[in-house]
Amino acid sequence: MTQYIHGTNKSEQERLAKLNFLLNQRSLEKIVLEGWERCLDIGSGLGIFSRMLAHQVPDGEVVGIEKSEDQLNACRQMAADDDETELVDFREGSAYSLPLHKGEKGSFDIVFIRFLLEHLDSPDRAVDQAFRALKEGGRIYLIDDDHANFRISPEVPAFDLLWPAYCQVYEDAGNDPYIGRRFVSLLHEADFEKIEIDFILFGAARQQEDFSVYASNLVDIISQARTGIGQVLGITDVKFDEYLGDILEWSTRPDAALWYFANWAKGVKPLSGHS
Repeated sequence: MTQYIHGTNKSEQERLAKLNFLLNQRSLEKIVLEGWERCLDIGSGLGIFSRMLAHQVPDGEVVGIEKSEDQLNACRQMAADDDETELVDFREGSAYSLPLHKGEKGSFDIVFIRFLLEHLDSPDRAVDQAFRALKEGGRIYLIDDDHANFRISPEVPAFDLLWPAYCQVYEDAGNDPYIGRRFVSLLHEADFEKIEIDFILFGAARQQEDFSVYASNLVDIISQARTGIGQVLGITDVKFDEYLGDILEWSTRPDAALWYFANWAKGVKPLSGHS
């Protein structure tokens, strides 16, 4: 089994919410919607993307599936705060056994799986469930990480040490920090066709408005893995703090830039597909 290493406490939910707002619009810009589609968001988390999507399909429907009770509670509270409790049908359930009602299997036009597969020990099972949920001709969109795509500039030796160690901690918890590069294989094995790939930019230069959010996110996720990184590198807390300080100092440089590309893939369920 995998371990979700990021946690679901309030501060972590706030971090995820900020990232959602940065990535969601870029994710939506890469799909073509007519406004009537039935959409399924597997691993909907805080539901921010699900609700943004629902506004794009006013004559359709969005169902969000989330396994974590903590995330689902926060999701519903955020929707209530925005007076959008009826906008999305949020349900508790697993990506391995989707809580779909009778007649919903094979009825969805679009399925999204975003930043979930990296945390699953059997991502192929989740993709297969998505295939079964789609109608013939329906589309799946995958967005997830390949942590090897992460670069900061100017180069910082401390980052070059800490980031691979963080990836090792990620793997040791049973997660796959490189799942994005497996998208095509996962879609092919699930019998999707017309497979396409692309990237979504997740970064900024120091003088851009969102840079501080990206830089803070980098520091936060490395800090969360302090103990594991220390064990991987065999370093003390003092040395860890020194390395982290180097990254913080980098983030104040006028020429600092953070380059990260989330992997994106699309597949189509064949008209002769099975269920």
